[in-house]
Amino acid sequence: MTFLPPMLAIVHVLPRRMHRGIRLWVPLFLVWLLLAPFVLVLLPVYFVVCAVVDIAPFRTLGTIFAVLGSLNGTHVEVDSPAASVFIHVY
Repeated sequence: MTFLPPMLAIVHVLPRRMHRGIRLWVPLFLVWLLLAPFVLVLLPVYFVVCAVVDIAPFRTLGTIFAVLGSLNGTHVEVDSPAASVFIHVY
């Protein structure tokens, strides 16, 4: 089993008044690249907080990566009176 984070999300918005919707392809790997410097800066703070609260920092990091890795294949459908939104994560 691989723990790769999702790399692509497709967001499809279908307004009720229009026949055609808006489809956005969101490259999530660019989002991960933009978040990487913030993660590296906040990582020492994370380890200090884990030491103060007395939790295992590497176990929680592994859990976070496992949750991110399991997001592949997620389909979210939201329906409202104004519009329908479909999100597919690959």
